[in-house]
Amino acid sequence: MFKRFILIFIVWIGLTNSLDIQELIVGILVSFMIVYFFTKSTVEDTSIFEDIVKYVKFIPLFLKNLVLSNIEIAKIVLNPKLPINPSIIKLDFDEVNDTDKLLISNAITLTPGTITLDVTPTHIYIHQLVEKTKDKEILKKEILTDYIKCCKTVKKEDI
Repeated sequence: MFKRFILIFIVWIGLTNSLDIQELIVGILVSFMIVYFFTKSTVEDTSIFEDIVKYVKFIPLFLKNLVLSNIEIAKIVLNPKLPINPSIIKLDFDEVNDTDKLLISNAITLTPGTITLDVTPTHIYIHQLVEKTKDKEILKKEILTDYIKCCKTVKKEDI
């Protein structure tokens, strides 16, 4: 719990870009409230280093997917026939913890052409603008696999 407090407080300092005493006090209070009210006591114990490496690895992957999906949506919109075939898919989604499920589902929602409809402990429901295939394994590989690999915990000895 303390490591999450420290991580959130560091993010607070980065976002406020201020070391004024009143900003630091508010940051401590907000960080404490977030950790106290919004984290489970059963969250697996990883180091701050592992969390930072995991989330820093996630950013380039998300940005790559964001750019590629924007290009794909631009092609669809500029096509006079407007070739859309919307569908809702249900994919298995139980390899990562709840925090990473939240991160991945938000990344999917922020990516144009897809939106996360629901996340259960074992599945994720995604609406996609263009159904490329009905094969769930291909869809899972295309949509989720890179994100899941990226969210796997990185150990210090792996680097």
